[in-house]
Amino acid sequence: MSNVKPVNGNAEAFFEATDPALPALKYAQALQQRCRDVGFDWHETQPVLDKIKEEVDEVQQELDASPVDKGRLQEEIGDALFAIVNLARHMDIDADQALREASEKFRYRFEHVVALANEEGRALAGYDLPSLESFWVKAKAAELAKQKSR
Repeated sequence: MSNVKPVNGNAEAFFEATDPALPALKYAQALQQRCRDVGFDWHETQPVLDKIKEEVDEVQQELDASPVDKGRLQEEIGDALFAIVNLARHMDIDADQALREASEKFRYRFEHVVALANEEGRALAGYDLPSLESFWVKAKAAELAKQKSR
């Protein structure tokens, strides 16, 4: 039996315990958790993955529009992020922590890209994208080698 109190006609009260001042990822998880508590949730991950794909397709549709409507694009990107947060929640993963770790991994790798560019004695801005991507591949390989040696 759910410990969720009934909401007697006041729809806004349903989300009373969810603080909109939370960081966006935590707020999304809190909203989704509240809905899960009353049974509005998928019981398997496949429908969640299907929703992510649907939302990414909608982002692509907005990108393909001419001209691109930034407001609609922002909305669709937000929907895709919300769907990905839902997957994290389903898998009992803190979306904020997952994004923080991905950001730190990106930073670590890009610092390696900067170091590789410095070794060649050229300014980072002097490289084209294919060159920077080759540094990125080297950075990833170095990171994997370091992980294997642990």
